[in-house]
Amino acid sequence: MRILAVDIGTTHVKAGCLDPEGRLRRRAVRALPLLRDETGRAEHDPEALWDAFVAAAREALGEEAPAVRGLILSAYQLGLLPVDAQGRPLMGLMTLLDTRPRETFSGLLARLDGAALYARTGCPPLFHYPLAKLEWLRARRPEIFRAARWFLGAKEYLLLRLLGKPFTEPSLATATQLMDRRTLRWDPELLAAVDLSADRLPEVVAPEARLGPLRPEAAAALGLPPEVEVIAGVYDGGAMGLGLGALAPGVGVMNLGTTAMIRTIATQPVLDHSPRMRLQTYALLPGRWFPGGALNNAGIVRQWLQEAVLQLNDVEAEALAEATGGPTGLLFFPFLTGEREPGIGPMASGVIFGLRVHHGRGHLIRAAMEGVAFALRRLLEALRENGLRPNRLRAGGGGARSPLWMRILASVLATPIEVPEIPDPSLLGSAMLAWKALGVLPDLPEHPPETPVAVYPPVEEWVPAYAEQFARFQAVLANLEAAFQHGGSSEAHHLTMGGAHEPL
Repeated sequence: MRILAVDIGTTHVKAGCLDPEGRLRRRAVRALPLLRDETGRAEHDPEALWDAFVAAAREALGEEAPAVRGLILSAYQLGLLPVDAQGRPLMGLMTLLDTRPRETFSGLLARLDGAALYARTGCPPLFHYPLAKLEWLRARRPEIFRAARWFLGAKEYLLLRLLGKPFTEPSLATATQLMDRRTLRWDPELLAAVDLSADRLPEVVAPEARLGPLRPEAAAALGLPPEVEVIAGVYDGGAMGLGLGALAPGVGVMNLGTTAMIRTIATQPVLDHSPRMRLQTYALLPGRWFPGGALNNAGIVRQWLQEAVLQLNDVEAEALAEATGGPTGLLFFPFLTGEREPGIGPMASGVIFGLRVHHGRGHLIRAAMEGVAFALRRLLEALRENGLRPNRLRAGGGGARSPLWMRILASVLATPIEVPEIPDPSLLGSAMLAWKALGVLPDLPEHPPETPVAVYPPVEEWVPAYAEQFARFQAVLANLEAAFQHGGSSEAHHLTMGGAHEPL
Protein backbone atom coordinates (compact mmCIF):
# COMPACT_ATOMS: atom_id res chain seq x y z
CA MET A 1 0.00 0.00 0.00
CA ARG A 2 1.19 3.48 -0.82
CA ILE A 3 0.22 7.10 -0.24
CA LEU A 4 0.97 9.83 -2.78
CA ALA A 5 1.71 13.02 -0.85
CA VAL A 6 2.24 16.32 -2.68
CA ASP A 7 3.43 19.60 -1.18
CA ILE A 8 2.83 22.90 -2.99
CA GLY A 9 5.40 25.52 -2.01
CA THR A 10 5.99 29.01 -3.31
CA THR A 11 8.92 27.94 -5.52
CA HIS A 12 8.61 24.15 -5.91
CA VAL A 13 6.13 21.29 -6.03
CA LYS A 14 7.35 18.17 -4.21
CA ALA A 15 5.75 14.75 -4.45
CA GLY A 16 6.51 11.51 -2.69
CA CYS A 17 5.25 7.94 -2.64
CA LEU A 18 5.32 6.60 0.95
CA ASP A 19 4.54 3.28 2.61
CA PRO A 20 2.75 2.78 5.98
CA GLU A 21 6.11 2.72 7.82
CA GLY A 22 6.82 6.26 6.62
CA ARG A 23 9.51 5.25 4.15
CA LEU A 24 9.78 7.54 1.14
CA ARG A 25 9.91 5.13 -1.80
CA ARG A 26 10.27 7.73 -4.53
CA ARG A 27 10.43 11.53 -4.57
CA ALA A 28 10.20 14.16 -7.29
CA VAL A 29 10.50 17.95 -7.41
CA ARG A 30 9.34 20.43 -10.03
CA ALA A 31 10.09 24.15 -10.10
CA LEU A 32 7.10 26.46 -9.80
CA PRO A 33 7.93 29.81 -11.40
CA LEU A 34 6.88 32.91 -9.48
CA LEU A 35 5.60 35.58 -11.85
CA ARG A 36 6.75 38.97 -10.55
CA ASP A 37 6.92 42.51 -11.88
CA GLU A 38 7.43 46.08 -10.71
CA THR A 39 3.81 46.43 -9.52
CA GLY A 40 4.38 44.03 -6.61
CA ARG A 41 2.69 41.14 -8.42
CA ALA A 42 3.80 37.70 -7.23
CA GLU A 43 1.60 35.08 -8.84
CA HIS A 44 1.57 31.46 -9.86
CA ASP A 45 0.16 30.58 -13.26
CA PRO A 46 -2.63 28.09 -12.34
CA GLU A 47 -1.99 25.98 -15.43
CA ALA A 48 1.74 25.85 -14.64
CA LEU A 49 0.80 24.83 -11.08
CA TRP A 50 -1.34 21.97 -12.39
CA ASP A 51 1.37 20.88 -14.84
CA ALA A 52 4.05 20.89 -12.13
CA PHE A 53 1.71 18.96 -9.81
CA VAL A 54 1.01 16.30 -12.44
CA ALA A 55 4.65 15.99 -13.51
CA ALA A 56 5.95 15.67 -9.94
CA ALA A 57 3.22 13.19 -9.03
CA ARG A 58 3.81 10.95 -12.05
CA GLU A 59 7.56 10.88 -11.48
CA ALA A 60 7.13 10.10 -7.79
CA LEU A 61 4.74 7.26 -8.58
CA GLY A 62 6.91 5.45 -11.09
CA GLU A 63 5.74 1.83 -11.07
CA GLU A 64 4.00 2.23 -7.70
CA ALA A 65 0.72 3.70 -9.03
CA PRO A 66 -1.36 0.48 -8.71
CA ALA A 67 -0.51 0.27 -4.99
CA VAL A 68 -1.65 3.82 -4.13
CA ARG A 69 -4.61 3.99 -1.72
CA GLY A 70 -4.77 7.73 -1.12
CA LEU A 71 -3.69 11.15 -2.39
CA ILE A 72 -3.11 13.99 0.09
CA LEU A 73 -1.97 17.57 -0.52
CA SER A 74 -0.36 20.28 1.56
CA ALA A 75 0.14 23.83 0.31
CA TYR A 76 1.17 27.33 1.26
CA GLN A 77 -1.26 29.66 3.02
CA LEU A 78 -2.47 33.16 2.06
CA GLY A 79 -2.99 32.50 -1.66
CA LEU A 80 -6.02 33.75 -3.59
CA LEU A 81 -7.34 32.70 -7.00
CA PRO A 82 -10.73 33.72 -8.46
CA VAL A 83 -12.27 31.06 -10.70
CA ASP A 84 -15.53 31.01 -12.67
CA ALA A 85 -18.41 28.53 -12.37
CA GLN A 86 -16.54 26.06 -14.61
CA GLY A 87 -13.45 26.28 -12.39
CA ARG A 88 -11.48 28.31 -14.93
CA PRO A 89 -9.00 30.80 -13.43
CA LEU A 90 -9.81 34.44 -14.05
CA MET A 91 -6.25 35.65 -13.33
CA GLY A 92 -3.03 34.38 -11.78
CA LEU A 93 -2.93 32.93 -8.26
CA MET A 94 -1.86 35.71 -5.87
CA THR A 95 0.73 34.22 -3.50
CA LEU A 96 1.70 35.24 0.01
CA LEU A 97 4.51 37.35 -1.51
CA ASP A 98 2.17 39.55 -3.58
CA THR A 99 2.39 43.14 -2.31
CA ARG A 100 -0.31 44.82 -4.46
CA PRO A 101 -2.95 44.71 -1.68
CA ARG A 102 -0.95 47.46 0.04
CA GLU A 103 -2.67 49.85 -2.36
CA THR A 104 -6.10 49.38 -0.77
CA PHE A 105 -5.23 48.12 2.71
CA SER A 106 -5.61 51.44 4.51
CA GLY A 107 -9.16 51.76 3.20
CA LEU A 108 -10.01 48.30 4.53
CA LEU A 109 -8.54 49.08 7.95
CA ALA A 110 -10.59 52.28 8.09
CA ARG A 111 -13.69 50.06 8.14
CA LEU A 112 -12.38 47.40 10.54
CA ASP A 113 -10.82 47.63 14.00
CA GLY A 114 -7.40 45.96 13.77
CA ALA A 115 -7.29 44.73 17.38
CA ALA A 116 -10.81 43.30 17.15
CA LEU A 117 -9.90 41.66 13.83
CA TYR A 118 -6.92 39.97 15.52
CA ALA A 119 -9.00 38.84 18.49
CA ARG A 120 -11.66 37.36 16.23
CA THR A 121 -9.46 35.63 13.65
CA GLY A 122 -6.02 35.14 15.23
CA CYS A 123 -4.55 36.91 12.20
CA PRO A 124 -2.88 40.33 12.70
CA PRO A 125 -4.12 43.25 10.56
CA LEU A 126 -1.77 42.85 7.61
CA PHE A 127 -2.23 43.04 3.85
CA HIS A 128 -0.85 39.53 3.26
CA TYR A 129 -4.08 37.76 4.15
CA PRO A 130 -6.79 36.83 1.60
CA LEU A 131 -9.16 39.32 3.26
CA ALA A 132 -6.91 42.16 2.03
CA LYS A 133 -6.42 40.48 -1.34
CA LEU A 134 -10.20 40.35 -1.78
CA GLU A 135 -10.44 44.05 -0.98
CA TRP A 136 -7.78 44.79 -3.60
CA LEU A 137 -9.61 42.69 -6.19
CA ARG A 138 -12.92 44.36 -5.36
CA ALA A 139 -11.38 47.82 -5.78
CA ARG A 140 -8.82 47.28 -8.55
CA ARG A 141 -10.26 44.37 -10.57
CA PRO A 142 -14.03 44.70 -10.03
CA GLU A 143 -14.89 42.81 -13.21
CA ILE A 144 -12.91 39.79 -11.99
CA PHE A 145 -14.35 40.07 -8.49
CA ARG A 146 -17.91 40.05 -9.86
CA ALA A 147 -17.27 37.19 -12.31
CA ALA A 148 -15.70 34.86 -9.74
CA ARG A 149 -17.77 31.89 -8.59
CA TRP A 150 -15.20 30.83 -6.00
CA PHE A 151 -12.12 32.32 -4.37
CA LEU A 152 -9.55 29.60 -3.74
CA GLY A 153 -5.99 28.98 -2.62
CA ALA A 154 -3.46 26.70 -4.32
CA LYS A 155 -4.64 23.50 -2.65
CA GLU A 156 -8.32 24.29 -3.08
CA TYR A 157 -7.77 24.88 -6.80
CA LEU A 158 -6.06 21.52 -7.22
CA LEU A 159 -8.82 19.80 -5.24
CA LEU A 160 -11.37 21.40 -7.56
CA ARG A 161 -9.58 19.90 -10.56
CA LEU A 162 -9.20 16.54 -8.84
CA LEU A 163 -12.74 16.24 -7.50
CA GLY A 164 -14.97 18.70 -9.37
CA LYS A 165 -15.71 20.65 -6.18
CA PRO A 166 -13.47 22.89 -4.04
CA PHE A 167 -12.78 22.03 -0.43
CA THR A 168 -10.64 23.59 2.25
CA GLU A 169 -9.69 22.65 5.82
CA PRO A 170 -9.15 24.59 9.05
CA SER A 171 -5.39 25.13 8.80
CA LEU A 172 -5.92 27.04 5.55
CA ALA A 173 -9.31 28.55 6.40
CA THR A 174 -8.10 30.08 9.69
CA ALA A 175 -5.30 31.78 7.71
CA THR A 176 -7.71 33.66 5.41
CA GLN A 177 -8.70 36.26 8.06
CA LEU A 178 -12.29 35.42 7.10
CA MET A 179 -12.96 32.75 9.74
CA ASP A 180 -14.01 33.22 13.35
CA ARG A 181 -11.49 31.20 15.32
CA ARG A 182 -14.05 30.62 18.11
CA THR A 183 -16.64 28.93 15.88
CA LEU A 184 -14.46 27.76 12.96
CA ARG A 185 -17.07 29.20 10.63
CA TRP A 186 -16.84 31.88 7.96
CA ASP A 187 -17.47 35.21 9.69
CA PRO A 188 -20.51 37.03 8.19
CA GLU A 189 -19.32 40.49 9.27
CA LEU A 190 -15.89 40.07 7.71
CA LEU A 191 -17.40 38.64 4.53
CA ALA A 192 -19.74 41.64 4.35
CA ALA A 193 -16.76 44.00 4.66
CA VAL A 194 -15.61 42.84 1.22
CA ASP A 195 -19.07 42.22 -0.30
CA LEU A 196 -18.65 38.46 -0.18
CA SER A 197 -21.03 35.59 0.62
CA ALA A 198 -19.95 32.30 2.17
CA ASP A 199 -21.11 30.29 -0.86
CA ARG A 200 -18.24 31.83 -2.86
CA LEU A 201 -15.72 30.14 -0.55
CA PRO A 202 -14.93 26.42 -0.48
CA GLU A 203 -16.61 24.02 1.93
CA VAL A 204 -14.57 23.52 5.12
CA VAL A 205 -13.91 19.87 6.04
CA ALA A 206 -11.81 18.11 8.67
CA PRO A 207 -8.13 17.48 7.81
CA GLU A 208 -8.73 13.72 7.92
CA ALA A 209 -11.84 13.93 5.70
CA ARG A 210 -11.98 11.42 2.86
CA LEU A 211 -13.23 13.54 0.00
CA GLY A 212 -13.98 10.78 -2.45
CA PRO A 213 -12.39 9.25 -5.53
CA LEU A 214 -10.68 11.14 -8.31
CA ARG A 215 -12.53 12.41 -11.36
CA PRO A 216 -11.77 10.04 -14.26
CA GLU A 217 -9.88 12.73 -16.19
CA ALA A 218 -7.78 13.59 -13.12
CA ALA A 219 -6.98 9.93 -12.51
CA ALA A 220 -5.93 9.55 -16.14
CA ALA A 221 -3.70 12.65 -15.97
CA LEU A 222 -1.94 11.34 -12.87
CA GLY A 223 -1.78 7.72 -13.98
CA LEU A 224 -3.67 6.59 -10.87
CA PRO A 225 -6.53 4.13 -10.43
CA PRO A 226 -9.80 6.14 -10.27
CA GLU A 227 -10.73 4.60 -6.91
CA VAL A 228 -7.81 6.35 -5.16
CA GLU A 229 -9.26 8.46 -2.35
CA VAL A 230 -8.36 12.11 -1.78
CA ILE A 231 -7.73 13.17 1.84
CA ALA A 232 -8.08 16.83 2.85
CA GLY A 233 -4.73 17.25 4.66
CA VAL A 234 -3.29 20.41 6.24
CA TYR A 235 -1.18 23.36 5.12
CA ASP A 236 2.52 22.95 4.29
CA GLY A 237 3.88 24.20 7.62
CA GLY A 238 1.46 22.00 9.53
CA ALA A 239 2.44 18.95 7.49
CA MET A 240 6.11 19.70 8.15
CA GLY A 241 5.34 20.06 11.86
CA LEU A 242 3.71 16.64 11.97
CA GLY A 243 6.63 15.12 10.07
CA LEU A 244 9.16 16.68 12.46
CA GLY A 245 7.36 15.41 15.56
CA ALA A 246 5.50 18.55 16.67
CA LEU A 247 2.92 16.41 18.51
CA ALA A 248 5.54 15.37 21.07
CA PRO A 249 5.42 17.43 24.27
CA GLY A 250 7.80 20.38 24.43
CA VAL A 251 8.81 20.33 20.76
CA GLY A 252 8.95 23.53 18.75
CA VAL A 253 9.33 23.27 14.99
CA MET A 254 10.95 25.61 12.53
CA ASN A 255 10.63 25.70 8.79
CA LEU A 256 13.44 27.47 6.98
CA GLY A 257 12.36 27.61 3.37
CA THR A 258 11.49 30.50 1.07
CA THR A 259 9.59 31.77 4.09
CA ALA A 260 10.06 30.62 7.68
CA MET A 261 8.07 29.80 10.78
CA ILE A 262 8.52 28.78 14.38
CA ARG A 263 5.50 27.12 16.02
CA THR A 264 4.45 24.69 18.71
CA ILE A 265 1.30 22.67 19.36
CA ALA A 266 -1.31 23.99 21.82
CA THR A 267 -4.74 22.73 22.86
CA GLN A 268 -6.32 26.14 22.29
CA PRO A 269 -5.61 29.22 20.18
CA VAL A 270 -2.95 31.47 21.70
CA LEU A 271 -2.79 35.17 20.81
CA ASP A 272 -0.10 37.68 21.70
CA HIS A 273 -1.18 39.46 24.87
CA SER A 274 0.86 42.51 23.85
CA PRO A 275 -0.50 45.06 21.35
CA ARG A 276 2.22 44.06 18.87
CA MET A 277 0.18 41.04 17.73
CA ARG A 278 3.36 39.08 16.97
CA LEU A 279 1.75 35.63 16.94
CA GLN A 280 -0.68 34.01 14.54
CA THR A 281 -2.68 30.99 15.63
CA TYR A 282 -4.10 28.49 13.15
CA ALA A 283 -6.23 25.40 13.68
CA LEU A 284 -4.28 22.26 12.79
CA LEU A 285 -6.10 19.12 13.95
CA PRO A 286 -9.27 18.67 16.03
CA GLY A 287 -8.41 20.05 19.47
CA ARG A 288 -4.90 21.05 18.32
CA TRP A 289 -3.79 24.55 17.36
CA PHE A 290 -0.47 25.69 15.91
CA PRO A 291 0.37 29.09 17.39
CA GLY A 292 3.61 30.86 16.59
CA GLY A 293 5.03 33.26 14.11
CA ALA A 294 6.04 33.31 10.49
CA LEU A 295 8.44 35.31 8.35
CA ASN A 296 7.79 36.30 4.77
CA ASN A 297 11.53 36.63 4.28
CA ALA A 298 13.89 33.70 4.86
CA GLY A 299 15.40 31.65 2.03
CA ILE A 300 14.10 34.21 -0.45
CA VAL A 301 16.52 36.76 1.05
CA ARG A 302 19.55 34.57 0.56
CA GLN A 303 18.35 33.61 -2.91
CA TRP A 304 17.87 37.26 -3.88
CA LEU A 305 21.30 38.22 -2.52
CA GLN A 306 23.06 35.32 -4.24
CA GLU A 307 21.35 35.58 -7.60
CA ALA A 308 20.37 39.21 -8.11
CA VAL A 309 23.29 40.90 -6.37
CA LEU A 310 26.31 38.61 -5.98
CA GLN A 311 25.79 36.06 -8.79
CA LEU A 312 26.75 33.10 -6.61
CA ASN A 313 25.45 29.55 -6.43
CA ASP A 314 24.65 27.84 -3.12
CA VAL A 315 28.00 26.08 -2.80
CA GLU A 316 30.00 29.25 -3.48
CA ALA A 317 27.86 31.31 -1.11
CA GLU A 318 28.12 28.76 1.71
CA ALA A 319 31.90 28.58 1.34
CA LEU A 320 32.30 32.36 1.40
CA ALA A 321 30.05 32.69 4.45
CA GLU A 322 31.93 29.90 6.27
CA ALA A 323 35.23 31.63 5.54
CA THR A 324 34.19 34.69 7.57
CA GLY A 325 34.91 32.58 10.66
CA GLY A 326 32.41 34.12 13.06
CA PRO A 327 29.65 36.68 13.69
CA THR A 328 29.79 39.53 11.21
CA GLY A 329 28.71 42.43 13.43
CA LEU A 330 26.55 43.51 10.47
CA LEU A 331 22.82 43.97 10.96
CA PHE A 332 20.81 42.65 8.02
CA PHE A 333 17.08 43.41 8.36
CA PRO A 334 15.62 40.87 5.92
CA PHE A 335 12.25 42.46 5.21
CA LEU A 336 12.37 42.48 1.41
CA THR A 337 8.63 41.83 1.00
CA GLY A 338 7.33 43.49 4.16
CA GLU A 339 6.68 41.39 7.23
CA ARG A 340 3.79 39.78 9.10
CA GLU A 341 4.34 41.62 12.38
CA PRO A 342 2.29 44.83 12.42
CA GLY A 343 4.99 46.69 14.38
CA ILE A 344 7.47 46.10 11.56
CA GLY A 345 4.71 46.49 9.06
CA PRO A 346 3.82 45.62 5.50
CA MET A 347 5.75 48.67 4.28
CA ALA A 348 9.04 47.41 5.72
CA SER A 349 11.98 46.87 3.39
CA GLY A 350 15.41 45.30 3.57
CA VAL A 351 18.17 47.24 5.33
CA ILE A 352 21.87 46.47 5.84
CA PHE A 353 23.33 48.46 8.73
CA GLY A 354 26.98 48.76 9.70
CA LEU A 355 28.81 48.18 6.41
CA ARG A 356 32.57 48.83 6.41
CA VAL A 357 35.21 48.64 3.72
CA HIS A 358 36.54 45.31 4.99
CA HIS A 359 33.20 43.55 4.46
CA GLY A 360 33.02 41.24 1.47
CA ARG A 361 30.54 38.92 -0.19
CA GLY A 362 30.85 36.26 2.51
CA HIS A 363 29.97 38.78 5.21
CA LEU A 364 26.83 39.79 3.32
CA ILE A 365 25.69 36.19 2.86
CA ARG A 366 26.33 35.37 6.50
CA ALA A 367 24.68 38.60 7.68
CA ALA A 368 21.54 37.64 5.73
CA MET A 369 21.44 34.29 7.55
CA GLU A 370 22.03 36.06 10.86
CA GLY A 371 19.22 38.52 10.14
CA VAL A 372 16.72 35.71 9.55
CA ALA A 373 17.94 34.05 12.77
CA PHE A 374 17.40 37.28 14.73
CA ALA A 375 13.89 37.62 13.27
CA LEU A 376 13.14 34.03 14.35
CA ARG A 377 14.48 34.79 17.83
CA ARG A 378 11.94 37.61 18.09
CA LEU A 379 9.20 35.08 17.37
CA LEU A 380 10.56 32.53 19.85
CA GLU A 381 10.61 35.21 22.53
CA ALA A 382 7.01 36.09 21.68
CA LEU A 383 6.02 32.44 22.18
CA ARG A 384 7.76 32.32 25.53
CA GLU A 385 6.21 35.59 26.69
CA ASN A 386 2.79 34.09 25.96
CA GLY A 387 3.29 30.92 27.97
CA LEU A 388 4.57 28.60 25.23
CA ARG A 389 8.09 27.40 26.01
CA PRO A 390 9.30 24.62 23.75
CA ASN A 391 12.36 22.94 25.25
CA ARG A 392 13.44 21.30 21.98
CA LEU A 393 13.66 22.84 18.53
CA ARG A 394 13.48 20.81 15.33
CA ALA A 395 14.12 22.31 11.90
CA GLY A 396 13.23 21.40 8.34
CA GLY A 397 13.14 23.06 4.94
CA GLY A 398 15.84 23.89 2.44
CA GLY A 399 17.73 26.13 4.86
CA ALA A 400 18.16 23.21 7.27
CA ARG A 401 20.56 21.70 4.73
CA SER A 402 23.04 24.49 5.53
CA PRO A 403 25.18 23.42 8.51
CA LEU A 404 26.37 27.00 8.93
CA TRP A 405 22.83 28.37 9.08
CA MET A 406 21.93 25.72 11.69
CA ARG A 407 24.96 26.64 13.85
CA ILE A 408 24.05 30.33 13.54
CA LEU A 409 20.45 29.61 14.57
CA ALA A 410 21.52 27.46 17.52
CA SER A 411 23.89 30.19 18.69
CA VAL A 412 21.38 33.04 18.24
CA LEU A 413 18.62 31.07 20.02
CA ALA A 414 21.08 29.61 22.57
CA THR A 415 19.36 26.25 22.01
CA PRO A 416 20.51 23.13 20.14
CA ILE A 417 18.78 22.66 16.79
CA GLU A 418 17.76 19.12 15.81
CA VAL A 419 17.51 18.28 12.11
CA PRO A 420 16.02 14.82 11.54
CA GLU A 421 17.45 13.17 8.45
CA ILE A 422 14.02 12.93 6.82
CA PRO A 423 14.11 13.58 3.07
CA ASP A 424 10.97 15.71 3.24
CA PRO A 425 9.14 16.14 6.57
CA SER A 426 6.07 17.74 4.96
CA LEU A 427 5.48 14.68 2.77
CA LEU A 428 5.94 12.39 5.76
CA GLY A 429 3.53 14.43 7.91
CA SER A 430 0.86 14.37 5.20
CA ALA A 431 1.32 10.63 4.66
CA MET A 432 0.89 9.90 8.38
CA LEU A 433 -2.34 11.91 8.36
CA ALA A 434 -3.56 10.00 5.30
CA TRP A 435 -2.81 6.61 6.85
CA LYS A 436 -4.82 7.60 9.91
CA ALA A 437 -7.71 8.79 7.73
CA LEU A 438 -7.71 5.46 5.90
CA GLY A 439 -7.65 3.47 9.15
CA VAL A 440 -4.16 2.04 8.66
CA LEU A 441 -2.76 3.97 11.65
CA PRO A 442 -4.87 4.02 14.83
CA ASP A 443 -3.67 7.53 15.66
CA LEU A 444 -1.06 10.07 14.64
CA PRO A 445 2.27 9.19 16.25
CA GLU A 446 3.88 11.78 18.49
CA HIS A 447 7.26 10.89 17.03
CA PRO A 448 8.11 10.33 13.37
CA PRO A 449 9.61 6.97 12.37
CA GLU A 450 13.02 6.29 13.88
CA THR A 451 15.56 8.25 11.91
CA PRO A 452 19.01 9.71 12.53
CA VAL A 453 19.00 13.26 13.88
CA ALA A 454 21.79 15.77 13.33
CA VAL A 455 22.15 18.01 16.39
CA TYR A 456 23.72 21.46 16.05
CA PRO A 457 24.68 22.83 19.48
CA PRO A 458 25.33 26.54 20.00
CA VAL A 459 28.90 27.55 19.19
CA GLU A 460 30.16 28.65 22.61
CA GLU A 461 32.18 31.65 21.50
CA TRP A 462 29.40 32.87 19.17
CA VAL A 463 26.65 32.97 21.81
CA PRO A 464 27.73 36.18 23.64
CA ALA A 465 28.61 37.89 20.36
CA TYR A 466 25.17 37.10 18.95
CA ALA A 467 23.46 38.16 22.18
CA GLU A 468 25.11 41.58 21.84
CA GLN A 469 24.37 41.70 18.11
CA PHE A 470 20.71 40.79 18.73
CA ALA A 471 20.40 43.61 21.29
CA ARG A 472 21.67 46.04 18.64
CA PHE A 473 19.31 44.47 16.08
CA GLN A 474 16.38 45.19 18.41
CA ALA A 475 17.52 48.76 19.14
CA VAL A 476 18.06 49.69 15.50
CA LEU A 477 14.79 48.01 14.47
CA ALA A 478 12.91 50.13 17.01
CA ASN A 479 14.11 53.21 15.14
CA LEU A 480 13.55 51.66 11.72
CA GLU A 481 9.90 50.95 12.46
CA ALA A 482 9.13 54.67 12.42
CA ALA A 483 11.08 55.05 9.18
CA PHE A 484 9.17 52.12 7.64
CA GLN A 485 5.85 53.66 8.60
CA HIS A 486 6.89 57.12 7.34
CA GLY A 487 8.25 55.67 4.12
CA GLY A 488 5.17 53.49 3.82
CA SER A 489 2.85 56.47 3.64
CA SER A 490 4.64 57.94 0.64
CA GLU A 491 5.04 54.51 -0.94
CA ALA A 492 1.34 53.79 -0.54
CA HIS A 493 0.61 57.10 -2.32
CA HIS A 494 3.14 56.21 -5.00
CA LEU A 495 1.50 52.83 -5.49
CA THR A 496 -1.95 54.37 -5.68
CA MET A 497 -0.76 56.76 -8.35
CA GLY A 498 0.43 53.80 -10.40
CA GLY A 499 4.23 54.05 -10.17
CA ALA A 500 4.94 50.98 -8.07
CA HIS A 501 8.23 49.39 -7.18
CA GLU A 502 9.46 46.43 -5.14
CA PRO A 503 10.97 47.18 -1.73
CA LEU A 504 14.67 46.38 -1.54
